[in-house]
Amino acid sequence: MAPLLNEPDEDLSARDHMEFLAEMLPRDFATLMGVPLVGCASHRLNRAVQVDMEQYADDLDLVQALMVRLRTLKQSVKLRSKTTLRPVTRQDTRWSSTFDMINRYFKLLEHIDPTDDALVDVLPAPACNKRLLSLLKDLKKVESVSKALQGEHVSLADVRVWFDGLITVKPHYASYLGAHADIVHSPDFELGCVRILSGNNRLIRAEKAALLPFRCIEERSTEGTSDSDDGSSFVQILQKRRRREESMSEYELLGCIPPTSNIVERFFSVARTTYGQERHSLNPITLEMVLFLRQNNVYWTAQTVDEATR
Repeated sequence: MAPLLNEPDEDLSARDHMEFLAEMLPRDFATLMGVPLVGCASHRLNRAVQVDMEQYADDLDLVQALMVRLRTLKQSVKLRSKTTLRPVTRQDTRWSSTFDMINRYFKLLEHIDPTDDALVDVLPAPACNKRLLSLLKDLKKVESVSKALQGEHVSLADVRVWFDGLITVKPHYASYLGAHADIVHSPDFELGCVRILSGNNRLIRAEKAALLPFRCIEERSTEGTSDSDDGSSFVQILQKRRRREESMSEYELLGCIPPTSNIVERFFSVARTTYGQERHSLNPITLEMVLFLRQNNVYWTAQTVDEATR
């Protein structure tokens, strides 16, 4: 098994083979075992935005060059006399930094002297500003969705609603945000979860098969659900029965499935901060316990520690 060479800087080195196997083997094992995988929604959104911004590459490079020029000593002195805002540059790995840079550019635009010989060669043209303004308007919507994905109690149904809204604004986002995008490992499982969480229990055969491990095994109690003869017509009884069946979900724990891996990434950041130079001599089990307690600090207090050490 060899990695596919999709980028100019990729090769068949040992490192690329290791990265390729680390990415593909979990997916292959999950496919063979029939285990559904839910990809990170934040990663899909990041990929969609990165691809979308490729068409603005020249305009963004021009703004980047302007921001770098404005951070020089002479230009910084000129800006400080007009505003407290400072230039912001972007990072290649974070699309949010591009949003911050464009947003700051339009705030600084009124304070920039267009006749300055040191800046005239990197100042964007009016047509470029129009394109960047349109991009900024779209990125504000994406930024809103990105922040919402990092919140708590976000379900797969919420993500589907937000992604469909972005696809309405940017149809080409569907290649990454669509329900049947190539990047989605288990589309039937995710769509089935969305239907159930939205209150729609009518699933197709593939979705039922994907959600089978989450189906309730215990039979539901039928007490108090009998159709008594209370003067209702036959149609009314059938309607009541239908509404009652729709309100009773056959699947559990679907709302607990995290649509992103943000909590794991935050945990890795905490682990990197905790395992500093002064803690390299810690036993692995001690370090594991420290991280476990810090991650679950909502379940214990100083009183709990005091009672445990008595």
